[in-house]
Amino acid sequence: MRSALICGGGVAGLSSALHLRKHGWEVKLFEKDSELRTAGVGLNIWPNGVRVLKGLGLGEEFLSFAAAMNRWWALDSDGTMTSDIDVSDWSEQLGAPITGARRRRLNTMLAEALGYEEIRFNTAVESYEQNEDSVTVYFANGGSATGDLLLGADGVGSKIRNHMLGGVPEFTEDGITRWRGVFETAKADVPPDVQADVYGPNGHFGWIPIDATHAYWYGSLGGLSTFDEFYSVYSTWAETPVPTIIDVSEPETIIGRELAHYKNHLNSWADGRVILLGDSAHPMYPGMAQGANQALIDGQVLAEQLDAHDSVPEALKAFEAQRMHEAHTMVEYSRLHFSWEKTRDEYRSAGSNLQIDRYMEFEA
Repeated sequence: MRSALICGGGVAGLSSALHLRKHGWEVKLFEKDSELRTAGVGLNIWPNGVRVLKGLGLGEEFLSFAAAMNRWWALDSDGTMTSDIDVSDWSEQLGAPITGARRRRLNTMLAEALGYEEIRFNTAVESYEQNEDSVTVYFANGGSATGDLLLGADGVGSKIRNHMLGGVPEFTEDGITRWRGVFETAKADVPPDVQADVYGPNGHFGWIPIDATHAYWYGSLGGLSTFDEFYSVYSTWAETPVPTIIDVSEPETIIGRELAHYKNHLNSWADGRVILLGDSAHPMYPGMAQGANQALIDGQVLAEQLDAHDSVPEALKAFEAQRMHEAHTMVEYSRLHFSWEKTRDEYRSAGSNLQIDRYMEFEA
């Protein structure tokens, strides 16, 4: 049986492990932390991601705890509703709804489907070497493992990527901080089946329901980094639900993190028997909320290409050729939503939802 070594216990690593096992591979997953990754709190899983989960036989379980959207609002910071899109028919039209979910619940579902016995925690990867027949990964604890295929799904700080490239790639230096938190939709008096975005002259705020009673909010403002700075601006958006949402948020859930993606797209994700997936290959700003969805698709396409080719290196090159255009386009589209003044003007004049419009290019 062919064996795959997978570094990274996030969405990309766990879902890829499930796809490969479904296609007859033996999988071993290595995670540097002592538990599943939960940073970020909530995720927006679009129809393209939900369809992947359905293909793994996990769609019904996922939809049992995720929130499915019926409408998507776009608001101006002055309170004007610039668009109100009905997305309730996406399940029929696109084969799945647009959803929000707690990251911990999604990762736990994937890990339980895989089996925790397949995951080795506290195992940080350092480097790898390969020959024509196999690849060996070396760990910080002095251990190693050898298999037919190595997946670098170890995120934006990927050691697999750094070894492949011979160094750390150049990241953007925008210095954009993303703040986020969780709140009860009833306390904020917002519907539990509507996700929304609010655009102002110097920033953006949005929220996504993540279960039957709670939603996840997120926001960025140009040049500001502390929560007090953010709140001093968002509290002035008084004609929107934004100030109330922040006020009723669960304090322990409020976190801030600086965003990052590569200054230039990587020219290659493949090196012989080694492939980069998810944020290791194509980290993106959350403007299109596609990071987790593209990671889910990566694993599906990789397994399909490995089935279609006798040679692992040939399969990885075919995967790269199939996935690069869509993933890199999503990176570019995600960045557009952080040109706040321009985006605000576009939403005020278009009367449509630019995220939906751009996403639909890939549903044609």
